[in-house]
Amino acid sequence: MAMERSPVAVPIVAGTAIRGISASVMMNAVLRRHPNAFLITLERWGISIRLDESQQHLARAIRDGLLQQNRDLDNPLVLVGHSQGGLAVLRYAIDHPDQVRHVIAVGSPWNGARLAGTANAVVHRLVRRHVPALVDMTPSSSFLQSLHHDLPAIAERVTNVYSTREILIEPYVSAHIPVPGVTNVLIATEQEYEKHLRVFGHSHPVDGLIDARVTHLGEMSSPDVRRVIWRTVGDVTRALPPSR
Repeated sequence: MAMERSPVAVPIVAGTAIRGISASVMMNAVLRRHPNAFLITLERWGISIRLDESQQHLARAIRDGLLQQNRDLDNPLVLVGHSQGGLAVLRYAIDHPDQVRHVIAVGSPWNGARLAGTANAVVHRLVRRHVPALVDMTPSSSFLQSLHHDLPAIAERVTNVYSTREILIEPYVSAHIPVPGVTNVLIATEQEYEKHLRVFGHSHPVDGLIDARVTHLGEMSSPDVRRVIWRTVGDVTRALPPSR
């Protein structure tokens, strides 16, 4: 049975190089039966464009999605983003605090991804050009520094989900957001969680646990992650003032 239309719209932003059929397949489970959600893919595959510039395209895609759902352009939002898409929605939420009621980042390289820096260096050696998005996802990039500086303003409205099996983010705790107010949820088996507590429990405490074995590419298909998303949408919806 499909969900009823909610006063809250839910744009879901896919990660790097996820477009077309692959985006639809990856996001199908979380989009299915939820008329409040719509899929957004990153401009130019999220590769050959700076993340700041990508925000303009994200704003346009959100506007188009709201119009397609016959909503007002200032309609309340819960934003969801996977991987690079998580960085994009965090930035958008900071810049649009009156509209974005909550933001959920899933498997996002909060502290950057060393793989991005390595890949960019390889490309630069081959063609003497940098890859803009990879530069921005390199640890300590100016984009990430700005994001880290600005996020505390909306920290209470941020849920961050990441897995011990991120693969593309090494170490996996580079996806942890250590900002007071942010809710960090870890996906891990019982054994992995016990190890996390021993090794990172003090420096990277988590507020919730999803007991599962999920890799980076499987996060948006996880029923447990979907429950986090739609429970949050429900909480935000109930907190809205009654419509006149």
